[in-house]
Amino acid sequence: MKLFLTDPAQPERIRRPAPPAVFGLPVRTLSIASRWRSPATGALLAGEIGRKPANLHLHVQRISLWSKLDDAAATAAAIVDLWIVLGPHGAALRTRLLRDHYEALERHDLGLYLSARLDTGLDRHDPRIALPGAVLARPVEGARVFLHDSEMPSGSIR
Repeated sequence: MKLFLTDPAQPERIRRPAPPAVFGLPVRTLSIASRWRSPATGALLAGEIGRKPANLHLHVQRISLWSKLDDAAATAAAIVDLWIVLGPHGAALRTRLLRDHYEALERHDLGLYLSARLDTGLDRHDPRIALPGAVLARPVEGARVFLHDSEMPSGSIR
């Protein structure tokens, strides 16, 4: 690993390397530029969504990217992640996504399933939405029961 960079025009001049860049695409549009459209960009966007799930801009960029790459499975997974984050909010956006990407969702039998949940949104623990590539889904088979601390009788040790 080089700790210093030299300028070929002036070898006597030594520069420290620049700090690593934080992930970010050079433009802040909702659509990814054609030169950035690749599965690697989709993986980077998925990683960022895993770290910052509330960043809706990244979700829309990821859906746009996979849609332009004609990858129905990845598009459906990206839509599921956005639906998980939105919860019961953003009904107009969820309706538009459902209408625009219905074919990709129907390949995984999610078109009618999501349309029935327009008002309530998705539960991240629902096993039906466990698609390969869905970052935020945490499927649980069966009923979920959460245990609470019961009140300890006086004189007992925790």
